[in-house]
Amino acid sequence: MAFEAYLGFSGTTAALHLAGDLEERDVARLRSLVDQAVQRPVRRFVLHAGELTSLAAAGVRCLALAQQQLRPGTEVIIDGAGEQVRHALRLSGLDRSMTVVSSR
Repeated sequence: MAFEAYLGFSGTTAALHLAGDLEERDVARLRSLVDQAVQRPVRRFVLHAGELTSLAAAGVRCLALAQQQLRPGTEVIIDGAGEQVRHALRLSGLDRSMTVVSSR
């Protein structure tokens, strides 16, 4: 399934919706959206991952970098992550620094 992503804002919350297979070639698109989110004074960064079927290592690195660039105290939530995505986050250790809410 082709990767799709879009970003929205509501108050001090940035919501990034992800769908499909996030492969290495898609990371530039993810990075662009993450850059837009971190430039705003957000307190919550929510990644809606319920339709994300896979997450390449470069995508995990992009999320780790985003977390470092956000203001201290910004809550990062990965919502609806399936098993493959949760596994990638566990391998990287990001599951310990972000709130991961599974789809099941």
